[in-house]
Amino acid sequence: MIKTDSFTNLEKVSLATEIGLVAPTDTPLYSLILNLGQVDQATSPVVVWREKTLDTTNDISVPEGANPVFYQSNRAEISNYCEIFLKGVEVSGSASASSIAGIPDLMASEVADRLAEMKVNIEKALINGVKNDGSQTPYIRRMGGLISFVPEGNKVTGANLDEANFKATVKKLWENGLGINEYVALVNADLKEAIDAIYDAKYQYIAPMQDNYFGLVVRRVQTNYGNVNIILNRHMPVDKMVVFDPAYLRIANLREPVFEPLAKTGDSVKGQVVAELTLKVLSPKAIAMFELTV
Repeated sequence: MIKTDSFTNLEKVSLATEIGLVAPTDTPLYSLILNLGQVDQATSPVVVWREKTLDTTNDISVPEGANPVFYQSNRAEISNYCEIFLKGVEVSGSASASSIAGIPDLMASEVADRLAEMKVNIEKALINGVKNDGSQTPYIRRMGGLISFVPEGNKVTGANLDEANFKATVKKLWENGLGINEYVALVNADLKEAIDAIYDAKYQYIAPMQDNYFGLVVRRVQTNYGNVNIILNRHMPVDKMVVFDPAYLRIANLREPVFEPLAKTGDSVKGQVVAELTLKVLSPKAIAMFELTV
């Protein structure tokens, strides 16, 4: 537990574990990557990695005694910027000394609240962020989010999200030869309702022994191209569905989430919750997107 009596002006308290536990249902993408342990240490504000592409030569058969043809993996360079997330915390001396029912430590409670708020901001950036190097006013570096990495060839458009468009989106990943069978789809409420409607008349209801639950909620769809686990995410654009292989996503922390006490200048305790990180997409081919047309 985070307690204010454990802080000194020279200490930083890591919140790397706590951020994986707060608000998981409101930040499913960030929580998923953290829970998979796909976290790297960045060494600069600009994170650079290579996308490995395998050779696709159709015919490598040769006559007896032939000399080999030498191949090498193409390694395209990809980069993203670390974005700084910062929220301040301040509790007056009187408030800190007061007894509040259900809150044994007001400062710790405020830190936990700011951490949850920060995690929501990070979730939004991981999905919708637009890459910016911060070289112009207001000089804020911004990461490119998941949507910005979708290749043009992996986009499907349509007037509505029906079964054909859903399968066509998943098929894009299969055509790229990812070689896996488990995907994740992020959708907002309207498109989630559209997916539920696809299977409205295509299910069999089995009454549970004790609980009477009724309704149709699609959480997982099996297709010829892989299984898709559908996650409702309120931070997704209402007109888009993103399907991806989670194994290709990583978080790179330049500064993992920490609480830093600030100098005491009056009758209050001050601190800040700060994190600096970015999204790594090891291969953009592992992301496909459906978008509604106007």
